[in-house]
Amino acid sequence: MLYAVDKQELRAWARTGPFLPRFTAAEMLLVGFRTDPTVVERVLPKPLEVPNDPLALAFVARYPETNFGVTYSEGALIVPAAFKGEAGGYCLAMPVDNDMAMIGGRERHGFPKKMADQITLDRDDGHAVGSVVRRGEEILHLEAELTDHIDVGSLEQLMGPTVSDLDDRQSLPFVSFLFKHSPATDGNGFEYPPLLIRQVTLFRPRTDLWTGAGKIVMGTAPADPLGEIPVRDVTLAVYGVFDNVMLPGRAVGKVRNPLRFAPHAFFSTDMLATVDRSTRPALSRRQRKGLSRKLSEY
Repeated sequence: MLYAVDKQELRAWARTGPFLPRFTAAEMLLVGFRTDPTVVERVLPKPLEVPNDPLALAFVARYPETNFGVTYSEGALIVPAAFKGEAGGYCLAMPVDNDMAMIGGRERHGFPKKMADQITLDRDDGHAVGSVVRRGEEILHLEAELTDHIDVGSLEQLMGPTVSDLDDRQSLPFVSFLFKHSPATDGNGFEYPPLLIRQVTLFRPRTDLWTGAGKIVMGTAPADPLGEIPVRDVTLAVYGVFDNVMLPGRAVGKVRNPLRFAPHAFFSTDMLATVDRSTRPALSRRQRKGLSRKLSEY
């Protein structure tokens, strides 16, 4: 193959239809909570808007089996968002502990995935704990005292109305609004106007779900300021085992003014927290243009 597949293999891939990532027996601890709508409005890039009665969502998950050859764990912080009247979620952070899972989610859909130091999810009888540690700091900590069974419909307030999927299983279609963008190779702005992506994941509970009193603690670090999202009160804490399916995403919009989007792009990487700006000279616009012109000569 020598780093290039042949035409026959390409045709075989083309005939298989869209690839749908599947997560079999996914163990998940989800916590929904009310937050401050004014804060959500500040962190949402345009054209996303704050929906009515917004609920934020955090989860820690363990994926013991996938159809793309990777087993890994993941955490996430998602704030409520709406686009053209459709409610969904805008993912602020999604740490993972596997590089292929990071690359796949970021390059295909635009999920803001970064590598974590450690992600754990443990259940001891009626107590479940999920934790995400990144750059030496615990940035997400979830707990739940599991006392009662609930059905899949109880999650509709967080994930949307229950539907039947292609296998005729009861599923919760969670709509993610994401921004797919790439920094320009010359270091100035973006390579192309950032795209607004709509992507749906079907959450399919295997068995009864467990619920009870929940707790969420988010830490604040220079590269991961999760703790800046206020937690007013926890509305739902759920533990369960799911068979999830990611559906293909599609571009539903384009950022017309990349400068307005730029403040939201920094947290896709750790550059803002790790680069010492004091060591870089402050240049005028004319000086920056002159330096760029000189650098292009090499």
